Amino acid sequence: MADDSDSAARRGRLGRMGSIRSLHSYDPRRRYSVAEFAALPMDDDDRYELRDGLVEVSPPPAPRHMLVLGRMFSQIDAQLGEGLQVFPEVGVVVGASTVRVPDVVITPAGVDCDAPLMKAEQVLLAVEVVSPGSKRVDTTVKPFEYADAGIPNFWLVDPSPPVTVTVYSLTGEDYEESLRAEHVLRVEEPCPLRIDLAALTR
Repeated sequence: MADDSDSAARRGRLGRMGSIRSLHSYDPRRRYSVAEFAALPMDDDDRYELRDGLVEVSPPPAPRHMLVLGRMFSQIDAQLGEGLQVFPEVGVVVGASTVRVPDVVITPAGVDCDAPLMKAEQVLLAVEVVSPGSKRVDTTVKPFEYADAGIPNFWLVDPSPPVTVTVYSLTGEDYEESLRAEHVLRVEEPCPLRIDLAALTR
């Protein structure tokens, strides 16, 4: 039988483990459904995504990332006509058990702004600003997920000076690169837009 000091040490270890687990709002070993994921309490300081049922957490983006994202959102928002809306960092269901959070999306007007997640079929354009910590996912994983989900337009933004944008259009089941822009981006889909890329980091 363990003496009192051994029991106390064991209780202390268990107590510390319990405290660590209580810091998380999810079980990283468990696979969640989309509905269960949407119901999880989220810490606004981090970005939560769901990939094949497993919760993935990314730290807050670097200031340059947020600067480019915010200014791109503002430029798009100023040019949208009636019938379209732009949102930053909303959850989009792109698979049976996968939820991604593009940096910017354009949707038709009238989407349910109170819904916890958007459906991929509501998204006309998804924009990803590449982050150093998620470059592989941003450039080689998410484009395939967005294409498989049927999102018709995808922009990949490299925020390193000079800022560049690679534009992809859905052709059949895959994206095809249609444009790579530096300094100024002009597109006609999903609507006419002119983005001053040089202004995104000034």
